[in-house]
Amino acid sequence: MREGEAELESNLPCIGSYEAPAVSVLQGREEERFRVYRSRIREAFAHRGSVLFIVPSAAHISQAVELLSHGIENRIVTLTPQQTKKKRLEAMTEFHDLSRAKLIIATPSYSFLDRHDLTLIIVENSRSPYYKGRTRPYFDHRDVVKLMARTTGRALLFGDLLPRAEEEYLRREDIYLTESENPKRIAFDNKVEIITETAKERSASAFTLLSAKLLEAIVETSKARKPTLLYAARRGIAPLVMCHDCGHIFRCPDSGAPYSLLKTLKNGEERRWFVSSTSGRRVPAADVCPECGSWRLKERGVGIQQVYDELRSSLPEYPLFLFDHTTATTHRKACQIVGDFYEAEGGILLATSKVLPYLDTPVALSAITSLEAARAIPSWRADEELFSLLLQLRERTSERCVIQSRSEPDELLTYAKQGLVSQFYDDELSLRNTLNYPPFATFVHLTMQGSPAALDILEASLAERLGAWKPSFYPSAGSSTEKPIRHGLIRIQKSVWPDQALIANLATLPPQIRIEIDPPRIV
Repeated sequence: MREGEAELESNLPCIGSYEAPAVSVLQGREEERFRVYRSRIREAFAHRGSVLFIVPSAAHISQAVELLSHGIENRIVTLTPQQTKKKRLEAMTEFHDLSRAKLIIATPSYSFLDRHDLTLIIVENSRSPYYKGRTRPYFDHRDVVKLMARTTGRALLFGDLLPRAEEEYLRREDIYLTESENPKRIAFDNKVEIITETAKERSASAFTLLSAKLLEAIVETSKARKPTLLYAARRGIAPLVMCHDCGHIFRCPDSGAPYSLLKTLKNGEERRWFVSSTSGRRVPAADVCPECGSWRLKERGVGIQQVYDELRSSLPEYPLFLFDHTTATTHRKACQIVGDFYEAEGGILLATSKVLPYLDTPVALSAITSLEAARAIPSWRADEELFSLLLQLRERTSERCVIQSRSEPDELLTYAKQGLVSQFYDDELSLRNTLNYPPFATFVHLTMQGSPAALDILEASLAERLGAWKPSFYPSAGSSTEKPIRHGLIRIQKSVWPDQALIANLATLPPQIRIEIDPPRIV
């Protein structure tokens, strides 16, 4: 292992079938997926084969163990970065015990460990962004696992409530198999309510983050001593801070992403910080603009801490819990917050999407505090991510799911309200085909930063070197004028990817140019 704690075995003969290793897609609610997983695991064990079960993060481990361990408790091995050194060494000892087949439940960082008797690899929550590396070389664990399965002749199964459009496209093309039945519609035992304020209503009343109808629903649920989950899309006080005078946007120098503004309390003293969700960098919030020296700095967008303050002011008599990166800083603290929330009768949990894998019991009421904030994700996957979020909230809700919006409902909300996953895929794949987006093309994305003169020279050199692949260059929105950020984008048709000539050219580029394949964001 990395610290030399254990020696990895290699070159083990594999008993997988080399004839035609199948890749399958499983779509359905969690209980349905795990019922199929248990059946496939029993089938593998019957043929003396082990199973590698990969989950996105440590938060998913305990749930997977609980749902899969019945009757095979002594055959389960868990591997996660959260384990102590002692527990990890014990797990590795169990992993290398080849006396009988095992179920190995692991996070992505352990997904490439090998046993000769592995016959099936399952990737649960396959659309999760945690499978995509955030540091160089930015590879996608799903692609590497797929390559490993094909090379070793093992079956591979992708499972999720809403698999990525890429998996659905390959399933429709009969390149991937369909595991169990593929639903055209997913039914939920709750109702969806959309709260929309008209322009007249907004102009006639003072601005509030939480509408009177939503507050009424929360009070009604809390008085009945039932749990409420409120989803807020953006972390901190505001997702972006800019100068009112010159328009400068405060950005992380490592990633170029806008800083979020958040506050912390220590010994009663409030402090404000700039935090990058991309690189993790955290620095004290500036008081003046570095470009023009102005003190007129404006917060843009609604952050979760603003929603928390309004909830605390509007509903002080009900137990309120905040779950975000400032409170749920560790796996243990996250479990503690959720545990306290469930124990509190009529509790209200305000959280980001980070909370979803910790919710093992449905809530009576769930609500999206701002559909516009949830939708304003600078990603070419924005509609798919929002649709997935809506389905996940419905899956974790027993009675009512409320969506608060300041615009009229569109088709995506209609699909989410009726669970029409097949129609959503129809629209999404049609749009991506028109725009030449994945899965119909592969994005090769370049990012560079420097002085305007240096970037002009570098861009000209790249245009000449990569001219055969017709790269398009464009500035990053709102980057600084002194040290701007620019991007380059190459679209490669799937039929010719991987392009070995392009890969050879990219390998010669200087290390300060960030190269990503199919990144979640291209702007």
